Amino acid sequence: MTDRLKDKVALITGGGRGIGRAIALGYAQEGARLVLIARTATEVEAVAAEIETLTGRPALAVACDVVEEDQVKATVQRALEQFGRLDILVNNAGIGLARPIYGTSKLNWDRALAVNLTGTFLCTKQVWKPLVAAGGGAILNISSLAGTRGMPMLSAYAASKWGQIGFTLSAAEEGKPVNIRVNALAPGKGDTAIRAALTEDKSRMLRAEDHVGAAIFLVSDEARYVTGQVLEMEFFDSAYKSPWGS
Repeated sequence: MTDRLKDKVALITGGGRGIGRAIALGYAQEGARLVLIARTATEVEAVAAEIETLTGRPALAVACDVVEEDQVKATVQRALEQFGRLDILVNNAGIGLARPIYGTSKLNWDRALAVNLTGTFLCTKQVWKPLVAAGGGAILNISSLAGTRGMPMLSAYAASKWGQIGFTLSAAEEGKPVNIRVNALAPGKGDTAIRAALTEDKSRMLRAEDHVGAAIFLVSDEARYVTGQVLEMEFFDSAYKSPWGS
């Protein structure tokens, strides 16, 4: 356990499993106090219990749907009542959708944009003033390589993630005068619940814990001059042979 995030209060959406859970445990080991939210209370309660066992410090677990502004606002208020401040927001809650354009229903399109993009907006909106009150802070948006390049079968997901990255860049500019840094991680294929139903070689994918180091750095004081950046992450395939030689 080290102290790169000592006494910082971090709110993590989608904190009950996968990348969100891994980041939460990593932040706790770095000294942060955690507020974990997800639609399913039992998941974040289990992670909060892990954190308490790991660190001896309490973590706040809250059932919250990030697309419902009243719920997000109430959750932020609970966090402030419990810890007195907020320093970090990780917008990790997200849903995946792999369908051809002609097979994508409007309902699924709307849901992908609501969770992945509108949820990021609502959480950022509600934590903004508390971050300003704390003297500044850091926001990390968990995006995707699908938000930086074209990929087939992912029209709704990609649209939401391109939008999330555009939002990241705009929010970073707004944050500069008030010392709020906003960055994004854009992972490639990951062995997470979103891809669980697909038949793929899981050994050639990012694991949830592979995101933790970058996620710690981008919200820590080590990155105090880093904002408006999108850090892409891909699994390094040692079997790849360059056509240009080594």
